Amino acid sequence: MRTSLTVKYERGPAYGRFRYLKIRFTLILSTFLFLVIVVSSVPHSAFGDGFTQENLPPASVGNRNVQLFIKLSPPIITSDTSQTRQIYMRLFDANTNETILHDSFFITITKHDQLLMRDLFHTHIGELTLSVTPTNTPGKWTIYGDQEPFLNAWVNQEGGPIPVLADALGEGGLYYIHIELFAIDYDKNIFTPDQSPKWDSYLSVGDISSHDITYSGNAYNSTIISYYDKINDDFNFDPSKPQISYSMPFDWNVTRLAKQPIFVHEEIHIPKSFKEFTNTPSYTASMNGYEITGRRLIVDPYTANDTVIAHILLNKVDIENMAKQMPSGTNIMRFTLAPAKPNVVTSNSILTDFGGWGIKLGWNPTQIAANSQNSLQLSFFDAFTEQPINGDVNYDLKILDSNGITILSKTDLTAKDATDTQTLNLPGNGIYNIQINIKSIFSPTGLPDTSRIGLARGNLVIPSTVTEDQPPRVPEFGSIAPIVLAIAVISIVVFTVRNRGIPKL
Repeated sequence: MRTSLTVKYERGPAYGRFRYLKIRFTLILSTFLFLVIVVSSVPHSAFGDGFTQENLPPASVGNRNVQLFIKLSPPIITSDTSQTRQIYMRLFDANTNETILHDSFFITITKHDQLLMRDLFHTHIGELTLSVTPTNTPGKWTIYGDQEPFLNAWVNQEGGPIPVLADALGEGGLYYIHIELFAIDYDKNIFTPDQSPKWDSYLSVGDISSHDITYSGNAYNSTIISYYDKINDDFNFDPSKPQISYSMPFDWNVTRLAKQPIFVHEEIHIPKSFKEFTNTPSYTASMNGYEITGRRLIVDPYTANDTVIAHILLNKVDIENMAKQMPSGTNIMRFTLAPAKPNVVTSNSILTDFGGWGIKLGWNPTQIAANSQNSLQLSFFDAFTEQPINGDVNYDLKILDSNGITILSKTDLTAKDATDTQTLNLPGNGIYNIQINIKSIFSPTGLPDTSRIGLARGNLVIPSTVTEDQPPRVPEFGSIAPIVLAIAVISIVVFTVRNRGIPKL
């Protein structure tokens, strides 16, 4: 094994394609001559559109199910971010959670169809970390490190991060990471091209931006945190309503949406000193004209002393339903937020801010009153598919009053088979905030998964009568609806044909 330091300068798309084909030819020839392939697999693709980390579903390799965990850090990028940007991956046995040693990965990173990096990497320990320094050289990248002698894959002999200079993770947005497993268990145990497991991950680095608001001669600073993609330069405040609006890029291709889990999370931070906007418990919100209500809009006045935080949370089911009615040519999500007359209702379904989980809240009796026993049944589900979680859930439960003071706190609770029941008895009337913090999911094999943790928030109003959560209301297109839908379908077909697959090598 060579231990001298080697440096790679300014590799571009042509080099990546040449090296890719050269390596492939060598591998196929080696496979034919020396019969080093002793494993078999089924290629598997998985997506996680709009997240900073995820466990990609297993792929079959011989008699094993191998799984890949991938994570971007930090989860939020600003112009002042000094924290090291990293891409971390771990390959492990899905049944035993045992890390699989000596793996080689061909990794391609793009953003909005722009190639940012493509190269081959090896890890002796089953964990691979790329330490990324952002540049302003699209399509060119530099890697510092050693190369193992058989595949010339980049490796850190000490097992630490591999330094990479590339036009990646320098700003917030949605990054597409394609990972192909070249070798497993030892350096020469190489897959044939048609059998190598492949994973596709769409992971987001949160984008944070500040925006000035002027109202009645006073200036206020608002902040937008978009955990899906970087927002467009169209933030607007309309003092006559008053209403905040802005947009971000979004691909409404229904074929793309059907293939992957997806979650959109937007945070709008408004200072409490802007009383004309924040001195209300109720807000109205929309996305492309769709009214956002219920679990999809959570307003949090408790976490920050001087700020109200509005969370807009849209899962795959919400987005797919909207996509079916979206006018042709739409390529953005446009959000609005405005204060409304007080009309807070008790939540019967809530979503976590991260992790992609949901909790159905079953209140019994449905008429909630002070100083009375109320049974709260919690049913945990996957927010992407809205299917029940297969396993036990470890969580914390907290209830805050209108001043943000904790009046009930239960920790390390377990929802067996993703269901649990808690008894509540609150002393007085008012608006309360219920918080459920998911800390881990235990699979049927008993292995904890902490890669998708998150906090869900909701409202508890006393007295109140709990009603069903309604889906987003579709904007009216009137008599032109059939025409709009027909044009949309035709456009989607054309778009799909022209944009099939990842960027060409």
